[in-house]
Amino acid sequence: MDKSRFKPTPIPRERRRSQCARFALTNARGEAIEVMVRDISSKGLSAAALGDAPAINEVVRAHLEDGREVWGLVRWAEGNLFGVEFDTRG
Repeated sequence: MDKSRFKPTPIPRERRRSQCARFALTNARGEAIEVMVRDISSKGLSAAALGDAPAINEVVRAHLEDGREVWGLVRWAEGNLFGVEFDTRG
């Protein structure tokens, strides 16, 4: 995964679904980042890490329930809270 290939999502954003569920992300090294998802949309998610939040601009991958895998960049982090913007190129 090369973050230089990432294209930011244009604003405005779609509605987000509030969701509080255990979720596992992986970082660029394939290490699990255990989190609780606060809200999620097709463009990204907001979560609370159960340990340290990933760093801003870190590449992460999410394995979705339907079997798809999406990746994105951490756009903000505050304490153990953070937000990920997914790569939405088809």
